[in-house]
Amino acid sequence: MRKLLFLLVIMMAVGGVLGLLMRQDSGYVLLAYNGVTIETSLWVLIVAMILLLFVLSWVKKVLFFVLRPSNSLAKVTGNLAQKRASRNTIRGMLELVGGNWNKAEKLLTNSAEKVPYPLINYIGAAYAASEQDEHERSKALLRSAHKSTPEAEFAIGFAQSQIQLKQGHYEGALASLLRLQKLKPKHRQILKMLVTVYTKLKDWDALLALTPTLKKDGIYDDDNMLELERNAFLALLDKIKFRNKLGQNSKELVAEVENLWNKLDTLSQDDRMRQLYAKTLINFGDDTKAEFFIRTSLNQKWSEDLIYEYGNVNQVAPKKLLTQCESWLKKEPASANLYLVCGRLSQSMMLWGKARDYYEQALSLDSQNEALAELSRLLKAMGEAKASQELMMISVNQASHQLKALPLP
Repeated sequence: MRKLLFLLVIMMAVGGVLGLLMRQDSGYVLLAYNGVTIETSLWVLIVAMILLLFVLSWVKKVLFFVLRPSNSLAKVTGNLAQKRASRNTIRGMLELVGGNWNKAEKLLTNSAEKVPYPLINYIGAAYAASEQDEHERSKALLRSAHKSTPEAEFAIGFAQSQIQLKQGHYEGALASLLRLQKLKPKHRQILKMLVTVYTKLKDWDALLALTPTLKKDGIYDDDNMLELERNAFLALLDKIKFRNKLGQNSKELVAEVENLWNKLDTLSQDDRMRQLYAKTLINFGDDTKAEFFIRTSLNQKWSEDLIYEYGNVNQVAPKKLLTQCESWLKKEPASANLYLVCGRLSQSMMLWGKARDYYEQALSLDSQNEALAELSRLLKAMGEAKASQELMMISVNQASHQLKALPLP
């Protein structure tokens, strides 16, 4: 406040002195140039010069504001262009999600160079181009993404592998995914995509090598893991069976099947796969291993399908097999297939009466069991033709119920 008053006092004093000087002598100034003359007082000329300097100062500031990029009109217009590009990026992403591929690609591509982070624009545009089957344009957009943000190698590679999968370029997708796996070995989505690629390429050995990682990291739940291992096992087993037909040593093939089964340990939860494994061992002539597998497996978890294969074991003493089966009857008295196997084993030992009893017991539990045909054949051989024919008629009647209803004469 005091400084302000002090300045006012000084200004008033200066103004008073100047006023006195102007009254005493106003002065005279004559300016002449090229026939033009200007006459004025000295004080008016001084005031005019001060005003001119003031105006020039403001003109300089305006020009500086307009021409300087950092704090000028250029900056203002640049900010407006950036905001417009950001809005177009959002619109482009919405069009991408909505499936308007052509519009999405144009919006994202045109605004890419005007936003701070063009990576998203280029990747989104690459997806949109891919959906239009413009594969070369999609690749070019991904290259632009890498050029704009080289440090985003993983994100760009991930997008590339997804696009390759969508296009059905599985070999290219595999190369991309293996490169990404080196960068992030435990990335869940990369592992899932590798499973898809290996399945499409039918590279079951590579898929088999991947299963320990899938289990360890919990990539799939038990049902999906079982389905995955089941497909791999069936495909690899077909290859082994084909080599068996070509005459390859059966012992080597049995060892290979056994090694494959032990690697795919989730398969032990599937009754159908257990039966297939046991059946394969029997077909390859290793009844001893088949009997051991069936016995230990049934002691852990009972299966009607698996006990059926126990009756197909040939190279093991039937007395040993029958003793084992009769011990199971105490725990599984309602198993029709177990009685069927007991009957067949008894019949193989020529224990006709015992075999008949077991077949009849199996039929009492399941009237459509194979024991019906076995018992009919046995009775016919024992001279009971009438009883055998009656059983055959029962079998025919059961089969007729499964026939399509058609007119008869």
